[in-house]
Amino acid sequence: MSAPSSLVSLRITDEELALLDARIGIEGARNRSDVIRMAIRDYLHEQPLLQDLDQVKVTIGRKMKLWLAQLYETQGITAQIAAQQGLQSFVREMIEEDVRLSEALAKSIDDSRNQTMANKDFKQ
Repeated sequence: MSAPSSLVSLRITDEELALLDARIGIEGARNRSDVIRMAIRDYLHEQPLLQDLDQVKVTIGRKMKLWLAQLYETQGITAQIAAQQGLQSFVREMIEEDVRLSEALAKSIDDSRNQTMANKDFKQ
């Protein structure tokens, strides 16, 4: 038996209605109400619990979906955990690359300064 529900009316554009209708029959949605309930449920479940947190939505292909399912089945690592670890690794890599580039530029500047002949008229 389903839980009691309330009737809510809303206005949407014809384009939004067409997109809504296109989702009927997908993932068990039997009608517009099912699609809207699923969308609301997904929206609410995807919201971070803390106000200052943000969320990133990533579209993946079939192969990646399969690999993530296998990862979960064999190691218990969820797609969210894998994505977080991947983002952390990426950010760390980018920071390290930035440091390497800054160091290389500083060295290049120092080398150029050392190779410059001092002008006899210039005194420090």
